[in-house]
Amino acid sequence: MMLQAENVNTKNKEEKRQNGINMTAYIFIGLTILFTVCGQLLVKSASFEFGPFPKDLSMLIQFLIRAFTNIKLLAGLFSAVIASIMWMSALSLTDISFAYPFMGLAIVLVLALSPLVFKEIVPWTRWLGVAVVCLGLWIASR
Repeated sequence: MMLQAENVNTKNKEEKRQNGINMTAYIFIGLTILFTVCGQLLVKSASFEFGPFPKDLSMLIQFLIRAFTNIKLLAGLFSAVIASIMWMSALSLTDISFAYPFMGLAIVLVLALSPLVFKEIVPWTRWLGVAVVCLGLWIASR
């Protein structure tokens, strides 16, 4: 009887530990998505300030100086680094086959925020594609 009670107690502790790891993994996945989306939006915003990539290679050095002295670009790249650290943390707690489908949420969020932040016109075909991604995410999370 005592052995059975110990097994139940051990099993409950293991379930609580697993739930904590799962919740922590979700938090790291969410932070990865957040920093990825912020990074993408910052890089796009910065690109309006430093201009298009030069067609003439003689202008490349000037372009790179303008780009890499832009605070928004640097913040966007820093966001990407933080997203990578969050991703490493998430993968240390869960399988990549579980975590990776959630990265599709970054696509959804960037597309949804593009018209709001940059006044972009998003064609219905992209919205349809995002709906397919969302359906896939829902299926993968089961």
